[in-house]
Amino acid sequence: MSPVTPQKLAQARVVAADAVLRNEVDFRGYPHRHLAVAARPRLSTSGVTQLLEAVEYLTHYGWELVNVSSSSNSALFYAFLRRR
Repeated sequence: MSPVTPQKLAQARVVAADAVLRNEVDFRGYPHRHLAVAARPRLSTSGVTQLLEAVEYLTHYGWELVNVSSSSNSALFYAFLRRR
């Protein structure tokens, strides 16, 4: 996958959990205080597991979990974070 640039991230405000875990996201230029991380179930892991792994990773960089939600229509799980 291609890296997620600060511009792309600032426009979307949503990032894939697997991109976070593969260290493909550049958060340095992210201008907003809030961020959503999305994950979908995979064959080897549940979406919740991957989502919480990404959240745990981001807590080391000043982000804190606000809420977790799921979308029954698309089987996506979302974590909403804010920068401390």
